[in-house]
Amino acid sequence: MYKRQVKARFKEALEGATPLEIARAEEELIREGLPREEVHRLCEVHLALFREALEGQKTLAPPGHPIHILMEEHRILLGLADELKGLARRIGEAGEMEPASLEQLRHIEEHLRDSESHYVREENVLFPYLEKHGVTQPPAIMWMEHDRIREAKKGLYKLVEGREGMEFQDFARQLDEAASSLAELLANHFHKENNILFPVALRVMAEEEWKDVRQQFDELGYCCFTPQAARVPLEEIEAPAPEP
Repeated sequence: MYKRQVKARFKEALEGATPLEIARAEEELIREGLPREEVHRLCEVHLALFREALEGQKTLAPPGHPIHILMEEHRILLGLADELKGLARRIGEAGEMEPASLEQLRHIEEHLRDSESHYVREENVLFPYLEKHGVTQPPAIMWMEHDRIREAKKGLYKLVEGREGMEFQDFARQLDEAASSLAELLANHFHKENNILFPVALRVMAEEEWKDVRQQFDELGYCCFTPQAARVPLEEIEAPAPEP
């Protein structure tokens, strides 16, 4: 009975809610004793309820702003995930690992390994700022998802490394499954960050804080695929329009 009541409350909280209200609903449920993993599961179940409503604003911040950089990296990583899915399908259809396919697979793997910089910047810079503003549970849930993404990537790397000791059909099948699983993880995670976490951050953090975040981003470094156009000089960053 209690779980049904919680689910009903969570659904009611999400319908028509702003990103900040969604974050507050997560905070309240966890304070009341609901495990973080259960809140995450409920969020996944009801993601479709508010996905369309949150699609409104596509450009949250101008080039050079940390949020713009992170969202550009999201876009490229989603493209890599789609590329991996297509490659896995072609490998299976070919019935063998062709040299060009192996080279493409290695290229994607290299970029996925280098994407660790993306998550480190969020965890070590952005999340602590949010926590200072009292936004604690949404970053914790995102960090939990980061760890799941890391595990999925490790599984992919292990599969590719051990491919020569496997039957080709087994390898092709597992590669297809790993590619699909990773793509789904990334799509759901990035959607929540782009449409919930980042708008909340823009609402609660001040312009000077964003400049400090950008400086720390620069010090930590970027992914090999982070667009140079997204990293305009710090002094050229424009303040994004305030949230209504």
